[in-house]
Amino acid sequence: MIRFAAHAVIPASVIAKLDKYAVSIRPKRWYGRSQAVLQFRDEILKQGKTIQKSFCAWCMLPLGEDGRRTIHRDHIAPKSIHPEWTFLAVNLVLSCEYCNGFSNKGDLPTVKTLSAKYEDCEFYVVHPYLDEVEVHIGFDKDDDDLPVVAVGKTEKGIWTILNLSLDSPGLTRERAKEVLYESRDHGLLPHNVEALVVQAVQGLGSRVL
Repeated sequence: MIRFAAHAVIPASVIAKLDKYAVSIRPKRWYGRSQAVLQFRDEILKQGKTIQKSFCAWCMLPLGEDGRRTIHRDHIAPKSIHPEWTFLAVNLVLSCEYCNGFSNKGDLPTVKTLSAKYEDCEFYVVHPYLDEVEVHIGFDKDDDDLPVVAVGKTEKGIWTILNLSLDSPGLTRERAKEVLYESRDHGLLPHNVEALVVQAVQGLGSRVL
């Protein structure tokens, strides 16, 4: 994970229309075809790709055509539990189908303490916009700073890694592949570093501290 400096900015006219929906029906409206809903979803996707550089907010793997991973508009606090935040840009990131899947994040309760203001809530999950991510989550790195093995630095970081399976052998292997192939292609990977990455590709070394 990395901290994003900004979230999508939605036109005030669109927000005004969405705010007219009763809170209880907003999750259903999310899948609707009204102009306001479509514009909101489009802006989340378009701006999110730029903000996140087309990487998944959680596992940091490439999204879309290049990464062959379906892009999901992911509600950090699930809309099924917190319908009032269905159309709140700061509650949305782009993630891959694995990280937002039913067997992983899905409708996982991520809010520890509710507040009237979203930004004042306390979250179980490390929040990509509100938290200093590197305080909570890092990667087991070598001298070249290659991000492969997820490491929890705090209770919140460990919770996030555990519940989103960020240290799973599969995701660790995929991150290692990205580092290995990209660095090899550009001749950037020293031999001693390559041995470490190859080890991770083979599914070794996944851990949380």
